Amino acid sequence: MKKTNKLIFLSLALALSANSFAQDFDDFGSFGDLEDESASSSKLEVNGSASMEVRAYVDADKAKDVELKANPSGTLSLKYDGNKSDMNLTFSIDADKIKTHPEDIVDELLLRGYFGNLTLEAGKMKVVWGKGDKLHVLDNFNADDYSDFIVTDYIDRRISTPMIRAAYSLPVANINMEAIYTPLLPTDHFATEGRWAPAQLTTLTDGATKLVSMNLLGLESKAAAANAEAAATTDATKPAKQQAAIAADKAYLEYLTYANELSSNPQSLFPDLMNLKYSQYGARVLGTVGTFDFGASYYYGWYKQPSVNYSNYIESINGMKANIATSSTLGAAYMGLLAQGKSQSEALQSLAVANGWQFALPTLDYDRKQTFGLEGATVLWHFNVRGEFAYNLTDDVDGTDPWVHNNSIAWLGGFDIDLPFWNANLNVQETGTFILHGDECDKNHEQYAEYSADDVDYAKNGYTNNKIVCNFTTSFLNDKLCPEITAMYGIENGDLVILPTLAYKPDQNLTLTAKGMYIWCKDDDSEFAAWKKNSFVSLSARYQF
Repeated sequence: MKKTNKLIFLSLALALSANSFAQDFDDFGSFGDLEDESASSSKLEVNGSASMEVRAYVDADKAKDVELKANPSGTLSLKYDGNKSDMNLTFSIDADKIKTHPEDIVDELLLRGYFGNLTLEAGKMKVVWGKGDKLHVLDNFNADDYSDFIVTDYIDRRISTPMIRAAYSLPVANINMEAIYTPLLPTDHFATEGRWAPAQLTTLTDGATKLVSMNLLGLESKAAAANAEAAATTDATKPAKQQAAIAADKAYLEYLTYANELSSNPQSLFPDLMNLKYSQYGARVLGTVGTFDFGASYYYGWYKQPSVNYSNYIESINGMKANIATSSTLGAAYMGLLAQGKSQSEALQSLAVANGWQFALPTLDYDRKQTFGLEGATVLWHFNVRGEFAYNLTDDVDGTDPWVHNNSIAWLGGFDIDLPFWNANLNVQETGTFILHGDECDKNHEQYAEYSADDVDYAKNGYTNNKIVCNFTTSFLNDKLCPEITAMYGIENGDLVILPTLAYKPDQNLTLTAKGMYIWCKDDDSEFAAWKKNSFVSLSARYQF
């Protein structure tokens, strides 16, 4: 069964099991009802939207170069409300989902049952943890879709995943508790080609493809040499050499099949996540004292972006170097290649191809992490103040393992305030991370530089990463004309992203929007340097029904 079919099947199974569970408890009146028995009969609501965006990318260095892109999309939502349960099913369709992640066409599949103070949910869901406003350091269960960078709104960017959630409200002290379990690990999505493809991903896949090509050439050379030797042999060793030639041909053909698979599907480099090993779970407690909302949470799961492990690759290179050091013939050939002007890496690659040596590919996996979190929100004068704090515990506590994330802390703090003019609101938030034991990352960077490998946490601009995000919204003409501007600045890395938006609603169903994005980077070491030429303007229309 394909991965997509497995994911959809599991989503449906979880949802159906929740529905069955709700029906089993239907006769237990002692749990109480959230809705009166005499309430109006349940009903099915259907709504959705259709959108079309036309975007023009303008390279700031070449103002006359304009690339146009049309992005049609649509949603369809079904909602059923019952006395003791309800259901939501939402489809989200666009060209990228159809092509690369068809399982995400089911954007939400949620069944919810009410049993007094206990609420049970199951399905393919999005759950938001943390008091931040569209920025969080505690929201770990769902991954993000960055195939369109950060243009998409936060909740729409989140990737739903099959999960089970239980929430219980204590009858006193305004305490709410919840627990979540998900058997699958959703991981961040990135564009695999085009403007928004991350440079790191392209470098990784290109590097792996190059190594595979060299391994293939080496096996081909080895098989040719074995066949030539078997053909030239006339003594009693001929059968053995023929068998050696057959084995060499088989190894070459098997690797050729692997090379073709990797070429057509670079995602095969990644681990298979349809495995209960990658389950996630967590618990959260929320409460209120006066005007202060507080919370504490625990998450046990995984990072949503892979780490690259170069240990096998480095071991294979060191083995090749050992062969050269112990053989005068190989040593002379190596020195001869260096004398021809080849680099050490190029000379080693030439000898590997000539002798059939194999480079082990770097491996990718997702690092385990535990997050211990605190959150809070309150009102101070006219300011709505909020904050989050997270301690991320990994398997590399002392920071010496270059292939595993170090422990880290992360934070978010901010406020919003309604301004006394234009129905305006100002929202300011600061979020940041600090990687512990950054000195170990620097040591690993120096140690593995000769292998073109690096510590997963190495950062040229230091081990703190702070961003300030400001959002200003207002409205005119009875909320028909809604200007908005969002600006994000990376303090250490020197990135500036500005997103202005002007939305006009001639009626309650139709929204016409003009939007833009401007990206500025201090230098090539900035976090968003790979996308500094991706500034754009766009026009879109969205009809809701």
